Amino acid sequence: MLFSASLVLLAGTGLASALSLQTRQSADAAGYSMPESGIAATTQFNMGSEFGGGTSCGANAFADGSKGGGAGGSGPGYLYAAINQLAFGANPQADAGGPGAACGVCYQITPIDANDKALCDQAMVFKIVDECPVSAASTGVNNCNQCKVGDVNTFGFSYHFDIAVDAMNQKQYDLFFKGVTQGSNWLKTRYQKVACVGPVDDPPINSWGCLSNCKNNDQKGVCATS
Repeated sequence: MLFSASLVLLAGTGLASALSLQTRQSADAAGYSMPESGIAATTQFNMGSEFGGGTSCGANAFADGSKGGGAGGSGPGYLYAAINQLAFGANPQADAGGPGAACGVCYQITPIDANDKALCDQAMVFKIVDECPVSAASTGVNNCNQCKVGDVNTFGFSYHFDIAVDAMNQKQYDLFFKGVTQGSNWLKTRYQKVACVGPVDDPPINSWGCLSNCKNNDQKGVCATS
């Protein structure tokens, strides 16, 4: 499993030092900004519950055709994630939803423990197949409510990853979340955009979906409501 040399530098360093390693990513004309690397927290979700209409990228099943929806670690062994709306590149609240440029992009995510040590042997590469929308903030969950570069969420970061735990098998789940810092959430991880291993883990998608060379839906800005 590949990892950036900069990950090693995180071991034993404080948050301020870690944040200095983040790359600054400018926003496009609609305000979307997909990062290359930096620090983010993670949460968990069940991807199977979205297969009826398709995820925001259009996925309607796991790569093996199964539908998931079980407990974390009960899946066939795929590493999928959702990323916050600012990075994803589409705004479902303004009827400008569907795929964004983040669909099919892969990030290596490395957990950082309570002592600010990067757990490089637990790093995994996740493929973005869904969006964590700004509208989630209306439920009181402010993980993905960033509207512009520089905005931060409840965890204090501009970007966020929601891990599809029902796609993971038990071995993957136990390794990635070993020593998790807050319930089922990693309060800090190091992420790095990387090349995907290949299309073997691509889920089937609806006709309107996209998982390769996708583009942002820039008809509306990140947090426009109409």
